[in-house]
Amino acid sequence: MRLAHLALCVIAACGLAAQQPPSDGLIQTAKAHSYPLAGIGRAFLLREAAEADFFLLGELHGDNEVPELVTSLWPAMWQSGYRHAAAEVSPWAATQLEQAAALPGPAIGLWTPRQAAIILAPAAQGGVVWGCDIEENQPQKLIRELARINPRDAPLQQMAALTAAGYRRSQAPQLLKLLTEAVPALDTAPGGISLRRSLGDTLRVESERLDRPRILTAQQDREDVMKRQFLAHFEAGKPGKVFLRFGQSHLFRGYDLGRGVSTLGDFVCEFAIARHGTAFNVAAFGAGGTYRMNGVTASADQTSDEPGLAWLARLASGEPTVFDVRPLRAPLHAIPAGQRTPEQRNLIEWVDGYDSLICYPQVTPLDAAH
Repeated sequence: MRLAHLALCVIAACGLAAQQPPSDGLIQTAKAHSYPLAGIGRAFLLREAAEADFFLLGELHGDNEVPELVTSLWPAMWQSGYRHAAAEVSPWAATQLEQAAALPGPAIGLWTPRQAAIILAPAAQGGVVWGCDIEENQPQKLIRELARINPRDAPLQQMAALTAAGYRRSQAPQLLKLLTEAVPALDTAPGGISLRRSLGDTLRVESERLDRPRILTAQQDREDVMKRQFLAHFEAGKPGKVFLRFGQSHLFRGYDLGRGVSTLGDFVCEFAIARHGTAFNVAAFGAGGTYRMNGVTASADQTSDEPGLAWLARLASGEPTVFDVRPLRAPLHAIPAGQRTPEQRNLIEWVDGYDSLICYPQVTPLDAAH
């Protein structure tokens, strides 16, 4: 009788477990692996950074919170062996940032000189900021420099004249044609990357962006530029761990066509494995507030479009919170695909794409001090 009673209890318990909504278990797991950013969360990020060879931060753009986070983390990351910061700026812009780092000033690309100064502070010399992107903000300055050192190259002089009053994307095809016709005797290599190559990459991607059917091609080409430039910097032979700071969409693990072509993060994570190393990637997201880019202020709330992030934001209870999302992967995938809620489907994208997520309940627009 006792065995029969025990069997009935086990069956009943299994029945209750089967009836328990999977979301309850997910909530418990998420809460068990969430930490206030101020204190335990920061320590968690630094521990992961110390154990990794590549630390990837998929950032918000145009906010104060990410620069503050980098300012908080970088000195300890330097102590644990980080010597380079690969950035979503062009090699030319990275050089400009390092030269202007001692002075306050406006953003050069997505970074301000003060942000570069934070990265350079513990270094004895420059070369710490790696530019790994096209120059979509001020390609006219690359044109001007290439024309200046090649005064007899007629196509380059024509390019300089066309962009004397500024650059417009609609000019990209014409400028690219002129660049292919140019035979400059001299080139420079800001940040160790050929100026002419960087300009050509920029104008090619900008030309592709003008043609809607080629948007996917433009995204693929831009990611390829990022990867080639990253490798060029890495293969220059300067030792040290690498911190990567790019927009969220670039540092996802996996090939995510839904968000555009997001392959840089996957590339770096696989590159780490190929070198018998490790990588850790974390994304910061906003659940409220505003950001400012190129003089335009807009909502930083991602939760209306990302139900999975909205689910995490509710668990954050109004304070910046770090979630280690790796423990969520197995239970989420254990839910049959047809039974997943919209929140769970979206959450799978994020927990598969990143190791950790930082929720900022309120984001503030970038100010001159950052």
